[in-house]
Amino acid sequence: MAATRRVGIAGATGRLGALALRLVREADDLEPVELDVREGVDLDRIDVIFDATVLAASAKLVAAAAEAAVPMVIATSGWSDERVAALRDRGVDRIRIVPNFSLGSVLETHLATIAAQHFEAVEVVEAHHDRKRDAPSGTATRTAEAVGAVRGFLPATPDEPGRGAIIAGVPVHAIRLPGVVARQEVVFGGIGETLTIRHDTTSSESYTAGILLALRAEPLPGVTVGIGDLLGLA
Repeated sequence: MAATRRVGIAGATGRLGALALRLVREADDLEPVELDVREGVDLDRIDVIFDATVLAASAKLVAAAAEAAVPMVIATSGWSDERVAALRDRGVDRIRIVPNFSLGSVLETHLATIAAQHFEAVEVVEAHHDRKRDAPSGTATRTAEAVGAVRGFLPATPDEPGRGAIIAGVPVHAIRLPGVVARQEVVFGGIGETLTIRHDTTSSESYTAGILLALRAEPLPGVTVGIGDLLGLA
């Protein structure tokens, strides 16, 4: 019988952290340990860290995890391509940064990278509940970066703030409203047609499968972004 994996959960009072705490408690092969970053981090006997804090606390956790050689699953927003590159330059190991644990969201981004090969114009529109701190979301940022990596998109009006933040050449629009959980549309435009790839989250339960996949996966060398590899996506 496989040994129980001890999961240190940072940010357990937040929405995503609380969900991870419940899932780990209910799993037969996982055991939760709540971590309070404000009081210093004791990683003794921790097998993997689940980080659902804020960026400043997340950076402290990464440093502590690197020193203790403990792998991490990072759910905190703000880890842009530049910050990921900086982690790789430092030689940080066994870190998985996950912009979104929803399987549908991961597939949406993957499908968008396929569509990006065939369209010359694209914009991203995302909506979340009004309590979400960051705008645009980490998922929208990652989607724009992934789409922008396929080809060099040039926004039509890069100097008009009303057209959204420009990320990797892709305009990204953020909406924050009560009554919304999460929604993202990637809209491609071509001659005489548009293609919209849309994903709606109606409950945070949609993150369940992705969280458990990431926590149960064997840590990979270096820094991995997303859970696409765990779903068999290139």
